Amino acid sequence: MCAVAIISDLHSNVAATEAVFRRIDELGVERVQCLGDVVGYGPDPEPCIDLVMERCEFCLMGNHDWGMTGELLDFNPMARDSLLWHRKRLKPGLLSPGKKRRWSFLVELPHRIERDGVLYVHASPRDPIKEYVLKSDGFLDPEKMEDLFSRVESACFVGHTHWPGMHTEDFRFHQATADCTDFELPAGKCIVNVGSVGQPRDGDPRACFAILDGTSLHYERVAYPLAETQRRIVSSGLSPYLAERLERGR
Repeated sequence: MCAVAIISDLHSNVAATEAVFRRIDELGVERVQCLGDVVGYGPDPEPCIDLVMERCEFCLMGNHDWGMTGELLDFNPMARDSLLWHRKRLKPGLLSPGKKRRWSFLVELPHRIERDGVLYVHASPRDPIKEYVLKSDGFLDPEKMEDLFSRVESACFVGHTHWPGMHTEDFRFHQATADCTDFELPAGKCIVNVGSVGQPRDGDPRACFAILDGTSLHYERVAYPLAETQRRIVSSGLSPYLAERLERGR
């Protein structure tokens, strides 16, 4: 099995997305898979969608991708405003073939993909679009984790929380950090979060993604022109808080 890069939660941050694809190419990894949330929050949805369509074997539907047509009551006000901005920007009119192609791509994304016993979802095994698998769930909600693991045959890859790391069958969360980037998938079951390309929330503002090579899992962090992305967020009329939080990795 050849190595595959697994990315998630690009959130319309094209500078981070381009930097990640450059790093993937530098590493010589030819296969790329995307776990969703291509849009939302950031200022540049179109080039992010185009890159995913061009480069990824598959892309799953994230909650922000679903938010292009779905009900927005579950989103906080800032996320809801961002999604309304994205809808206005992306929804095709009569004379916009490029928009139609991107829009069709987003609204037709699959909710889950299973290959060789490995499950790929954006959020969780029982709710592939919206449910968070939090790093604290192992000790705060073990019944939830028991249910989630009952739905997994071997490994399950997710995004959504923007926290990179791996839950093992004892429900412990093994967090990926700057000093801990390499893991071995266990022989049993695991739920692996690949982190976020466009909006990390683990305190490290660099773009994050994972590389799976057999049973070896490696996390990469990639710096990108964050200040330019911040400037574009503000100039696009999106909330300045979305720009500020990028710098803090929150």
